[in-house]
Amino acid sequence: MKSLFLGVFCLFAWFAVNIAPSDAIEPDAVKPEVIDVLQPVRLVQSELSGEIGRRIDDLIYKNYMVIDIEKDFLDPFRKRPALGEYDRCYVGIGKVIDAGSMFSAYTGDPKVSERTTRLIDELLKTRDADGYLGAIPVEPEGRQNYRNWALHEEEYMVLGLTDNWRYCGNKKSLDAARRLADYVLETFPKNPKIDTVCTAGLPESMLTLYGATGDTRYLRFAADQRHGYPHCESECTALSEWTKGPLNDQTLIRYETSHTYVNTARCCAQIMLFHYEPKESLLTISRFILDEMTKKGGCLFVTGSSSDREQYSYNQNGRGGVSESCVTAYMIRWFNRLMRLEGDLRYGDLMERAIYNALFAAQEPAGRKLRYFTPFEGPRGYFHVDGFCCPGNYRRIVGELPEMVYYRTKNGVAVNLYTESKKTIDLGGGRTVTIQQQTDYPTSGLVKMTVSPSKPTEFPLWIRIPRWCPAAKLKINDEAPQTVSPGRLYFEIRRIWKPSDTLTLDMPMPWRWVRGHRLQEGRVALMRGPVVYCIGTAANAELLKKYPDLGYLVIDPASLGQPIADKTVRPGGLKVTAKTVPWFTHNEDSTPMDVVFTEFVDPTGVATYVHISDLTNAVEDELLDEK
Repeated sequence: MKSLFLGVFCLFAWFAVNIAPSDAIEPDAVKPEVIDVLQPVRLVQSELSGEIGRRIDDLIYKNYMVIDIEKDFLDPFRKRPALGEYDRCYVGIGKVIDAGSMFSAYTGDPKVSERTTRLIDELLKTRDADGYLGAIPVEPEGRQNYRNWALHEEEYMVLGLTDNWRYCGNKKSLDAARRLADYVLETFPKNPKIDTVCTAGLPESMLTLYGATGDTRYLRFAADQRHGYPHCESECTALSEWTKGPLNDQTLIRYETSHTYVNTARCCAQIMLFHYEPKESLLTISRFILDEMTKKGGCLFVTGSSSDREQYSYNQNGRGGVSESCVTAYMIRWFNRLMRLEGDLRYGDLMERAIYNALFAAQEPAGRKLRYFTPFEGPRGYFHVDGFCCPGNYRRIVGELPEMVYYRTKNGVAVNLYTESKKTIDLGGGRTVTIQQQTDYPTSGLVKMTVSPSKPTEFPLWIRIPRWCPAAKLKINDEAPQTVSPGRLYFEIRRIWKPSDTLTLDMPMPWRWVRGHRLQEGRVALMRGPVVYCIGTAANAELLKKYPDLGYLVIDPASLGQPIADKTVRPGGLKVTAKTVPWFTHNEDSTPMDVVFTEFVDPTGVATYVHISDLTNAVEDELLDEK
């Protein structure tokens, strides 16, 4: 990270070529020139539980399986209704197919698979003879593809269909992806104004299709074709040449070209391209944006997300249209790609901050509704439709979470996310190891791992010691415990592992008041482990009657109590009570009142930053420290 960004990759590149392939059902047709230091290991439903597994199941069965795929997703392609006042007709069906493919592979549930297959089959029935597949009415000479949103629909259909092949082995989907991609390759260069269409997922989809087919036309299109929408999104330039112009303190606040979702998606695509054509310049923008996010007063929110009205912002405004779910999704994906490339598990600190706060808070506790934005100040609302961009990107990233727990290294295993799980991992050479985690994380930081190789085997186990942890205690079997400090790329345990070896990792979770910056200067956010806490209306009805504007309250930090079980927002959830002091101490009624802090996923949360009476109790956010 920061100055270490590429250094770690260089350090490990010499052995990366020997890493075993990932768990893809259908392996990619192209072997990249650069192999990730960390290769993801995919878990299925029977292997993953805990809070992450629960959230995935909720999304599958309480959202994906109940949305109206006929009315909201298929009918617009069947009927191609006339365009509205703003020529906006974006359905987001490709993202639903992508998520459904991952859900099908994850669950092995025939009903989930049948739903996804029907969505694809019925969609392909609407394809025109020339290859056009869209919800926008056909215009002479295919000019409907010159309109914004048409290409945005097609690019994610290419991605979703390709991933249906990769996750589910559906050859028909791969053929359909190629046919649609060929149509894009033919029509896109004919557009006289290529800088007027959204291309957020265009290079990602073409690079994924190239990896699945080996057809270099898709690689060259992704790398060399100029694209971009410089009217509120990103520069119109080839992915291989994207540098965002001069990189300075004004770069990310140019409204015309600094759409957070699109830029982060491009960063992901540049990292994908780097694997096939390794040029250090392809990592320049990722380095720059990462630094801008993680510096004090930067673009990263305490909740792990970013964006203000879909754009980059340094002001730390937490109200209204902030923390777009598309941004949260692509930031997690981007951090994961960087972590895999470099082998630096500290990116996992950024990932889990976003997962347990911004991501999970964008889904209602009941599981059905999703958010477009998730503000950390003021009321939050749910999105009014199941389609468009954010619900689809939300489903996609949650579908990828089972690939972010364990990774293969050169000859061992890395543990990134702590959650109840059990997975048998191939170490090569006829050796396997089964790793089982028993934990209620993030409710506590106690994790018990059982490491059971198929036979006594020496291999390195990498584990992540989060930077929020002051010092972890690690014990193996009956050996003397050792203290492990956070802040390293990873903590390696290299030994001869024997069946049923046990590793106990105890990571204390003290309360911490985290300093705010910019608009939040002089205020603090309450955190415990990776979880941010907030003040919700449901738990503070009496307090809000007297003090409707929480900005006039001061919290006595010494009054903060112990965590209390709170199942109102999630099983295993916690809350805590502190005492408030009126801002004006000469007020007639200066009696302290109770204020209840609940986890940020509390849908009634309206305040995250508060004043405390003694700022010497506050600490800097560990994610903003120099890496």
